[in-house]
Amino acid sequence: MGMYTEIILGAELKNDTPKNIINALKYITGIEKIKPKDFPLPDGRCEWLLQGGSCSFAINKGLAKMWFDNIGKQWIISARANIKNSESEIETFLDWLKPYIKSGSGAREMYAIVMYEEQIEPDVYYLDY
Repeated sequence: MGMYTEIILGAELKNDTPKNIINALKYITGIEKIKPKDFPLPDGRCEWLLQGGSCSFAINKGLAKMWFDNIGKQWIISARANIKNSESEIETFLDWLKPYIKSGSGAREMYAIVMYEEQIEPDVYYLDY
């Protein structure tokens, strides 16, 4: 059956992030229920990876939120979820998202933590500024 991989994501998006990317993220986070016609990711599980959950991790139901910050004039995304990452959907999603991220957390701008069910240490994703 395979094992689960957890993703914890937090990022501010660039002010000039294209509208089709914002629309895709609204769909991935569950804000929008209808898939955009110009959805930029491959069909499949990338579409709902921020909404998945299992009892293998502390969060057994995906939590995803996205909002527009009027002060910074940018979108912010925050999520914690887990899926069976059998086709590297999480890595595909993070590679796709990275060019649109303005900032994450800390000096190296951490934006995601990924942890396989039996992994000892998580993989941490940075913007590497």
